[in-house]
Amino acid sequence: SVSTTVTLPEATNCTLTLIRAAQSGARRIWKDGPRYAKAGLITTDLVLLDRAPRALIGGFDIERQGKLMAALDACNGRWGRGAVVSAAAGMPDKRAWATKFEMRSPRYTTRIEEIPVIRAA
Repeated sequence: SVSTTVTLPEATNCTLTLIRAAQSGARRIWKDGPRYAKAGLITTDLVLLDRAPRALIGGFDIERQGKLMAALDACNGRWGRGAVVSAAAGMPDKRAWATKFEMRSPRYTTRIEEIPVIRAA
């Protein structure tokens, strides 16, 4: 299989920056001809954003990105998941793919509302 690594100048939680990085990696390894069945993305060196070292040169505008991500989250919180998405994801009704959330494993360790509850009969 083919793989590549994209290194960012500093830590980020900005979806748009991560999408650009993934697209850059995909462009680097793309070959015309073969049909691609699936792709994966692995993140490494995860750190809390407020504890991450900042880049002296070529860093991100974390304050501006934070405001943008907060606005996107607020819109999606108010109007529902996927109300506002990156254009790189395509229009939902024209996509040939969709995330199958019903196939996702439970997230007990990150979502308190998904912890199983035992009730007395």
